[in-house]
Amino acid sequence: MIITDVLTHLIELTGNVADSYSTALYVIDYEEEYLILRDHLSLNPKTQLREEIRIHKEPLESVVRSRLPHVIDRFDDDPFYKKLFKRREDLKSLMIMPVIHMELEGVLFAASKSAYSFPPKMQKIISSFTDQIAWHMYNEGRRASLRGRSWPSIRQMNVFSRLIAESPDREVIADRLTRIPPSILKCDAIAVVWFNANGDVGKIQGHRGFTQELSGMNVIPGKGIVGSCAKDRAPILTRIIGKRKTILFSDQEKPESLKSLAAVPITLNDSLLGVLLCGSHKQDGLSQPDLDKLSLIASSAATSVANSNGQNRWDYDKNLDPITGVYNYRFLTNFHDAISKRIFIKNKPVCFLSIELSNLPELYKKYGVIKVDRLLRQIASGFARVIPSPKHVFKYSDNSFLLLIMRKSLLEAQSLETRLSNLFKNRPIYVDGEPMQVEAEWGMSSYPEEGKNLLDLASLSRSRTSQSEKATTW
Repeated sequence: MIITDVLTHLIELTGNVADSYSTALYVIDYEEEYLILRDHLSLNPKTQLREEIRIHKEPLESVVRSRLPHVIDRFDDDPFYKKLFKRREDLKSLMIMPVIHMELEGVLFAASKSAYSFPPKMQKIISSFTDQIAWHMYNEGRRASLRGRSWPSIRQMNVFSRLIAESPDREVIADRLTRIPPSILKCDAIAVVWFNANGDVGKIQGHRGFTQELSGMNVIPGKGIVGSCAKDRAPILTRIIGKRKTILFSDQEKPESLKSLAAVPITLNDSLLGVLLCGSHKQDGLSQPDLDKLSLIASSAATSVANSNGQNRWDYDKNLDPITGVYNYRFLTNFHDAISKRIFIKNKPVCFLSIELSNLPELYKKYGVIKVDRLLRQIASGFARVIPSPKHVFKYSDNSFLLLIMRKSLLEAQSLETRLSNLFKNRPIYVDGEPMQVEAEWGMSSYPEEGKNLLDLASLSRSRTSQSEKATTW
């Protein structure tokens, strides 16, 4: 049996079950925003249904938006009959059923002259018919679309997915995602939103094809297309019907002229990482196969984020002193340019205070590794507590620390140095109840009086520890 015969048979079944005077199937044309008459059955051969009906007229727009049935009682008093019939019919009620398979394919009308309502039980029975109608219409449309639009080759998808999976960080991932080849997916606009660790705020990292600047705009889960995708952790495929405003990212955005949208979450182990949004100016520009392709691409992006997070964590750990937990000399040398830009501000002094623990080797021999490691942790913690913010504490070498005292004059920094030395002067530090005497040598340099290079100033302060007339005993 060909599809046309199947649809006619299902329309007849609907008419018999609903005892309807007239039954009609309309298919949806998203591009022109019309419902177009596909087939109908009427007890009166002279009944004339309109071949086209505007979608954005109520109650059709509500049915198209909500995907829920709508029943009009007392149809003879409702003006909608003028939009459905070319001449007046003596009707009592009308039922509009959405025809859905993957997406809305059309609507099914059933009009009655004998009843003022269609009971819920009857609606449930007829909904099974509309499911079958939708399935046949979907497959009919799919066969037609496959002749003009095919999936990319496995090789194309593999090459692009590998490119995404091998991206070094989120910034590169976002940049590559906004450049999906047209041979894989054709779209007019695309944006990548990354969410923070808690998943409660998102930032638009990369985008193209939009009429406004989106960078820096906050995205909240539950608000707009992207927010709904993030909250539900589920893909969204929707079309914008009529002139209604659809929020994509935030209430602060300006309206866009996009007619179809596809959004997929970027998740890893149920943890939200971001959302990938695509838009088209055509209402049939994005389909379910496109949503499937985006989901595969989003999976590669999630893998790449996981790998970059692991790499970042490894980089972070190798730049921390394993004993004290503060940044080490490696971090200071590898990122001195970035640190310099952060701390060297015009007319804002920075003092470099080096502390060398001169008797640390003897303490290790006397008290053992475990207790002296705890001692070093106590000293680093003490520095962090005493020095006012903003500050930086580094483990400069095995037996020395470097403190960056910011926004304090040289006299204020020298006073702080005296306070630190006096805090433990002639007084032991207790570790697990056991007293330890620590000998320290101090050295200081200042920015900008003595230079503007971070590493040179750090070396200068370190060299001055050996010039101390006498060591300070803690």
